[in-house]
Formats: sequence, C-alpha cells, structure tokens
Amino acid sequence: MSQLDLGTQQLELERYPQQEGAAPLQAWEAADEYLLQQVENQDVAGRPVLIFNDSFGTLACALHALRPYSVSDSYMSQLATRHNLALNGLDAQQVTLLGSLDELPAAPALVLIKIPKTLALLEQQLRALRKVVGPDTVIIGGAKARDIHTSTLQLFERVLGPTRTSLAWKKARLIYGQVADIVPPAAAETTNWQLDGSEMLIHNHANVFSPRRSGYRRASVPGASAERPGGRDYRPGLRQRRGWSESAAAEPAGAGDLCR
Repeated sequence: MSQLDLGTQQLELERYPQQEGAAPLQAWEAADEYLLQQVENQDVAGRPVLIFNDSFGTLACALHALRPYSVSDSYMSQLATRHNLALNGLDAQQVTLLGSLDELPAAPALVLIKIPKTLALLEQQLRALRKVVGPDTVIIGGAKARDIHTSTLQLFERVLGPTRTSLAWKKARLIYGQVADIVPPAAAETTNWQLDGSEMLIHNHANVFSPRRSGYRRASVPGASAERPGGRDYRPGLRQRRGWSESAAAEPAGAGDLCR
C-alpha cells in the first residue's frame, strides 16, 4: 500500500491484483501528481470530466467528487479502480467506468490522458475524443518524460490541433492539446488482415495483442481451433513459433490466455 498526499486529501492506493509475499509497489507515479496539479484551478461547471488509461484508479479516486468517466481498455484497470475507491471509502457510483469502444459523453470540460505506450491506442482514443470535445475543452496528457516522443506530439497535432509540452517535473512531462478546426486524415478503425490458408478476415482494434498476425495461442481459442473445416491443420506452422509445444494445441483457453 502507498499513500499519496495531495494536500487537500490523502489516498491509500494499492496495485491490483496484489502479489502475495511480494514487496508492495507504488500504485501511482509522478505523472499522476503532475496532472492533478493542473486540475486545481479548473472550473468544470458540471460538465463531464474524462480520464483515460488510469492504471490503478489514482486519478479517479482523487477526482471522484467531479463524478468522472474513467476510460480504459483494461478490465484489470477497472477492477483496480473499484478496489482503490473502496479502500478509501469513496462512492464507486460517482465514477463511471467505460471501455475503449464505449460512447463518450458530449462536451467534456476536462480530459486527462495517461499517455499509453502504444500509439495505435492513443490514436483511437484521440479520434474518439475528437467527436465529442469542443474548442473550450481542456485536454492534458501526462507520462514519464522518456515516454513522450516527437511521434506522440505529432499525433496530438494531427488529430486535435496545436500542441505544447510542459517542463519536466520529477521525470514526468505533460502535453497540452488544443482543439482546432481541422479535419484529421482518414484512418481505418481496425487493422484488417487475412488469416493465412483460410478465408477468415480478422478485424483487430487498437492495442489488441499481435494486431497484424495470429499469435501461437490462437489454436486454443474457442471457435478458432488449429484444425479448421476442410481438414487443414495449422499447428505445424504454429510450432515454429517460440514457446509452442504439443500440449499447447490441446490445452483449453482459460484466464491465462487473456492479454488484458
């Protein structure tokens, strides 16, 4: 358990799930603090507040009084948010948890984005935001300074508009995005590819594991078995992938097969 002192409130935060016997790791980082510093003087006037990629619910807990929407493509992150809200005696009903493909509320006053390492996920989130934000929406991204690259800033500018960065603080940096009257270049919502040796067309959303080819575990997914109608067995090709074993072909899919 780690304690985050925000001056006006103190939060007890834990990573989730906890590893029995392991030394507890901090459930928040400097980028969380830096983002929260920017919120102190923001007047949301009853309009929606959106939070993206809040791994352990730090931002959701700190801003629960604003009834935020927390958006993530990770179910574990949603469980962590519920866990830390309960740990601090906060009303979970004041935080609305949304998946990455859920519809976003219109005209948000404030958007806080923990910058993901996957540009494809960030682009999907920015394009979804583009549909609901207004010129007065305050958009702030945050991450470790080493994880903010030129390509990150270019993506903000391409989808939203003019972008600037903050000075580094505790090795964290912020991105301030401004909504401009621009039309982002068209982009497909999914990555589509044909499965080798079949007529199956795969449509993958952003941040899906192995987005442009099948992983070796595909043979254990129900409805996508290694042996397809017509008698073709895909396992010989899959065996060439590192870590493939004969037992993997017969092993049923379970919780261990989930990527997120």
